[in-house]
Amino acid sequence: MVWGGCSDDDRVARQNPARIRLQQELGQVRQDLQRQPDSHQLYFEMGQIYERYGQIDSALSAYEHCVTLLEAFPEAHSRLGDLHFQRQQLPLATAAYEQAARFAPGDAKIHNNLGFVYRRQGRIEAAIDAYERALEYDSMMVEAINNLGQVQRESGDTLAAIENFRRAIRIDADFRPAYVNLAKMFAESGLTELEMTLLEQMVSRFGTSSKEGSYARARLLEIDA
Repeated sequence: MVWGGCSDDDRVARQNPARIRLQQELGQVRQDLQRQPDSHQLYFEMGQIYERYGQIDSALSAYEHCVTLLEAFPEAHSRLGDLHFQRQQLPLATAAYEQAARFAPGDAKIHNNLGFVYRRQGRIEAAIDAYERALEYDSMMVEAINNLGQVQRESGDTLAAIENFRRAIRIDADFRPAYVNLAKMFAESGLTELEMTLLEQMVSRFGTSSKEGSYARARLLEIDA
């Protein structure tokens, strides 16, 4: 494979310190590729370098070539999923995360990410399955617990959603998204006393200068009005 460098001419490159550092880091990898042209690891490293410098198209190409050389490389599939998701290319992100999960079935983070892209596509049951799978491998993963609660909230499973938001807070008392989600769940369910108690806890724990504390303070004022 012939790997093209950046298209800027040498004069522009000399005027751009970041581009100089990029070329320096790529230079060593390209030298190594001369000796190991079919090294999936070197193409993965190249993708990481491009990604650090915001060269996303080049990073995607490097990761794609990496998994062409070695399909069973979950880290590269996961990076492809992340980059495609950043671009809101949800079908491509889904395909990449599914490949990552195929080759690293015990990676809770991958299943959590997969659940997130399923949810964004309206695939609620698939999202629930992915989050539950993540929690099979890491029962303390508060992100997956909170995400599962959000999907349950959207699907109308109020009691399960409340329990999962509470569970996330029990595991990590500083996990702020779960507080906001639980407060909203109480509000939607008409559980005003529980909501007010939680909002007061949020103000006390996070302060009114925080996004969560500001929300809680504003909501308390709204309830009292």
